[in-house]
Amino acid sequence: MVIKAVLIDIDNTILDFNKSAEISIINTAKHYGIILPEDYFEVFLRVNDLLWKKLENGEIIKQDIYNNRFNMIFGELGISFDGPLFEEAFRKEMRNTAIPVEGAKELLSYLSEKYAVYTASNASRLQQETRLKKNGFDKYISGMFTSEELGFQKPAKEFFALCCEAIYPITPSEIIVIGDSVDADIIGAKNFGLKTIWFNFNNITYETYSFTDYHVNSLSEIKTIL
Repeated sequence: MVIKAVLIDIDNTILDFNKSAEISIINTAKHYGIILPEDYFEVFLRVNDLLWKKLENGEIIKQDIYNNRFNMIFGELGISFDGPLFEEAFRKEMRNTAIPVEGAKELLSYLSEKYAVYTASNASRLQQETRLKKNGFDKYISGMFTSEELGFQKPAKEFFALCCEAIYPITPSEIIVIGDSVDADIIGAKNFGLKTIWFNFNNITYETYSFTDYHVNSLSEIKTIL
């Protein structure tokens, strides 16, 4: 396997979105004097996953997430507060909260010495750029691809096609994708013909892992593949 470039996802691959989001919600709630019930983060994850899945399926646009996410969450939790106002403050907190996934720095350092490393994300460039810089991860990155700039969301083939066009003369056969989302990162990349490494961030068990070329449960395992 000849690999010259790596496309790596950010959230829950090299930056821990779950931990960062939890801290950001707590800080934003404190700012507005909102008391959160015990199950607030469980509801957040469920609503957030639902909305992002709809985005990936082309059913909604990103602004719909920003407009509706916390209205839906607060509706379930019985909290009376302006959802979009909370959303704006939450995303500002997120830009300043960048908890790395265990082994992320070591992996990026290792990969950047052997390959051109690019990030591929459906989140906003400002948020991701700021968070990567906070950890010093930007020095390992050759470039960043975001759906808002490319005009297509992962898992669309067009997203990966535009990434490959930008990386040329490195060819698709010389590129491998690393990510935690089976649908957005792995199946999306496979549908375009790219090699993949699925990072099982959430410890999900499948009967078969035929949807990916490789699968790992920790980032350190990737060093045995690449």
